[in-house]
Amino acid sequence: MDPIGFVPECACLEPDGTAFELERRLRGCFPDHGLVSAAIAVASRAHAAHVRAEGTPYVVHPLRVALTLARRGETAETVGAALCHDVFEDAFALSHEVYRLGPAVSQLVEVLTDDWHNDYLDRIAAAGRAAALIKLADRIDNIRFLHRTDGFKHRRYVVETRRDFPVIADAAQAPDLAEALWALVAWQEAIPGF
Repeated sequence: MDPIGFVPECACLEPDGTAFELERRLRGCFPDHGLVSAAIAVASRAHAAHVRAEGTPYVVHPLRVALTLARRGETAETVGAALCHDVFEDAFALSHEVYRLGPAVSQLVEVLTDDWHNDYLDRIAAAGRAAALIKLADRIDNIRFLHRTDGFKHRRYVVETRRDFPVIADAAQAPDLAEALWALVAWQEAIPGF
């Protein structure tokens, strides 16, 4: 079940779909842009063998994050970084391919890579609007399908989001996405057994 059908504040989010459908929609947003096509290829290779906790192919996650930003009219560089935001963490051997996408993309991916230091989210907020937008869209996508995971992860993610994400929501300067995040958090909290 995708909560965007039940949570009106989620109208700004891209509907779910298969990797093929999501990729087709994203290419439609940037029909003549080689950067986005190259970033799709990197993300697809990086996550080819990965499966998300809810059982879907991992690549659907960066595709949904990128589509959410593309629908808002964000730049090809921001969308490219959204596509590759987990590559350094999940497929470091392909990091050189992220650098080939150019400094605007690779610098954002570097900032978005969790180094497990306490200042991670503050560093993203300080890096500027594009980094915060990608992180906000990333968290929205993670929260959106959280109910398909185990109870411990479900509770931990919701608590962390309430505690840690106001700074990201403010830095992103995207009231529609912030409203969607908080509505999804409330929706997740209302699930029986939370």
